[in-house]
Amino acid sequence: MKLIIRLIACCCFLTSLAGCSDISLATRRGPQPDRELQWPPLPMPSRITWVREIGNYRDLGIAKGFWQRVVDFVAGEANAGFGKPYGVFVDDRDRVFIVDVGLGLIHVMDQPEKLYSVIGAGKVPAFRTPIAVTEDDGNNLYITDAGTGIVYRYGLESKKLERFSKFLMERPTGITFNRQNRLLYVSDTASHQVVVIDMNGNERMRIGTRGTGPGQFNYPTDLVVDKEGALYVTDALNARVQIFSPQGRFKSSIGKPGDTPGSFAKPKGVAVDSDGHIYVCDAMFDAVQIFDQAGRVLLDFGSHGAGAGQFWMPSGLFIDKNDFIYVSDSYNRRIQVFKYLKVDEPVTRPSVSSK
Repeated sequence: MKLIIRLIACCCFLTSLAGCSDISLATRRGPQPDRELQWPPLPMPSRITWVREIGNYRDLGIAKGFWQRVVDFVAGEANAGFGKPYGVFVDDRDRVFIVDVGLGLIHVMDQPEKLYSVIGAGKVPAFRTPIAVTEDDGNNLYITDAGTGIVYRYGLESKKLERFSKFLMERPTGITFNRQNRLLYVSDTASHQVVVIDMNGNERMRIGTRGTGPGQFNYPTDLVVDKEGALYVTDALNARVQIFSPQGRFKSSIGKPGDTPGSFAKPKGVAVDSDGHIYVCDAMFDAVQIFDQAGRVLLDFGSHGAGAGQFWMPSGLFIDKNDFIYVSDSYNRRIQVFKYLKVDEPVTRPSVSSK
């Protein structure tokens, strides 16, 4: 009866490149810039510009959905900020999905509908160590859980969370969906392979073995598929990104170990913009490097710190259909949004949900 009463009460972002939820977090963040932040710096033409940071759903001007308010009222409201954001994904409807390793859940920020909710919260957490998220062409999310070795599926319409993979992996981390062949690619970090899964949750093939040669991996982490269907995999301990055909055939690699431009120390997230430039965030350098398809480094942005355009152990990386670049600034407990500007695109600070 008490539960029923409480439920009722709840009703109430180089030319070749074509408010906070708690006081401690707000204090640790640097001030918002009073001028345009761009890379390369003035007087050169801007190709990357800083847009904003997201520390909680309120930073996008949205509110909690009805059922999320119900859950919060019954179980107690959770901290509105992030614990340790890692994977980030933005779909074609401008919905932002952030995997929070620290809190063991997924934040859902529906910008068009101005609603916020979470997946996996409750007294019995649905996930042990969620890492990454992607979406198919049928309004379903797929979430890797490194702690359980399982890929989960969540229906955005049905609101149903269920086990999807019909087999266990050692430590699934990155995940991406290939619209060309309707297959999911998952980096199984501990087995040093990429696992390909069909839409029925069955394993179709595995790419790679452990090693340092072409097509071999040493703890792969993040991955992404470009608009042509090519697969890019962060080969973390080999300090490189390897590129494969949709069928898993090795094509090329970029990067090498080191601390000079074009080298990596601890590469994590990888993404590709609309012109085919490859972005890689390095958690040790606290920066994002940009390469062309030949592997030449074009530009980098970011430095260590807590201010706008600075990072502290960045991890996940995603570029949406409008070339907004989302970087999980994990230890600053925020997502920073940047924008890739084409040569003829004006240098203005657009809104995150611009079309």
